[in-house]
Amino acid sequence: MHIIPVIDLMHGHVVQAVRGQRQHYRPIQSQLTSSHHLIDVVDAILQVYPFDCVYIADLNAITKDTQLADHRALIQRAMQSFPQITWWVDAGICTSQDLQRWQGIGVTPILASEVLGSIESYQQLYQQAPESRLSLDFFSEGFKGPAGLLENSALWSQPTILMSLPKVGAQQGPDLDRLMHMRQHTPKQQFYAAGGVRHMEDIQALAAQGAYGVLIASALHQKQLNSRQITTFQP
Repeated sequence: MHIIPVIDLMHGHVVQAVRGQRQHYRPIQSQLTSSHHLIDVVDAILQVYPFDCVYIADLNAITKDTQLADHRALIQRAMQSFPQITWWVDAGICTSQDLQRWQGIGVTPILASEVLGSIESYQQLYQQAPESRLSLDFFSEGFKGPAGLLENSALWSQPTILMSLPKVGAQQGPDLDRLMHMRQHTPKQQFYAAGGVRHMEDIQALAAQGAYGVLIASALHQKQLNSRQITTFQP
């Protein structure tokens, strides 16, 4: 199983994500570092855990913030500081121009269903960036994305992310039922489960349900996992 740390960026700082309620996100309180700066947080994570990939959620870009459009320059500096790391970035990409800007710095783009206008626009973006990853985004009210995309697995990336935002930072565990349901209906599809992981038992439960990988944040900053455990699950 491939384990990837998630870092949420908002207004120039690393923040703590809670249930997808972005208006309530605050600078992260981490046991790994007292800093809220991206490079410091990445360095603190890598000092403890042997990751080869980092997932960045650029919340300014996702929410189309008018004061700070995105964190591309900051992310690019982090990429230069840690050249051994693969970077997955969700930056609310919904146009070809958006995609080109992020491809230009060498990230793996995340195509998040919540910002996609139609299946056709998604297909155009995926054709332009076949290395990208689709994120199927679930909020408290259910799936958010183009009508029909959730039902048409032939269009999905391999692997695809199951993003359960109500579980993020809620300390209630991952959405095992959703993963089980999706695995039953699309048994050949590989899924990264995102949201709700508290400790190693949650990772083991996701692995038992056939998760290909998992995205985590809180469990790292609360030191609920150690390097040996991460190494055990990394491919």
